[in-house]
Amino acid sequence: MGFEVINVPGLPKPGQFSHVVKKGNMVFISGQTAPDQANAGNLDPYDQARSIYGYLRLAIEGAGGTMADIVKINTYVTDGSHFDAVRELRGEFFDQPFPAATSMVVHALARRELVMEIEAIAILDE
Repeated sequence: MGFEVINVPGLPKPGQFSHVVKKGNMVFISGQTAPDQANAGNLDPYDQARSIYGYLRLAIEGAGGTMADIVKINTYVTDGSHFDAVRELRGEFFDQPFPAATSMVVHALARRELVMEIEAIAILDE
């Protein structure tokens, strides 16, 4: 059995990947980045995190779920000081119990100008 690709209006056009993939009741959301990728290094980390969490919300709602269905998030930043923004805004977008989370400081993301990326896994009620 294959998987379903969900095209969500409002998300940036993907390259050679799918933003949202659903298999059964599991939803996989590709890493989301700042909306102005060319200027991402100059954007405030709070604005970036807010936009990225907004993209995650669009993605999960496009798959028929809510933020409460997200069970795991992975966050990648190129500067550890950005975690303050990520943690603070996580509380605005998620209620307790919070999803499991992994946070990593990485040397670089796929495009040099990007400084933050967040991906998610959700399980929808059947």
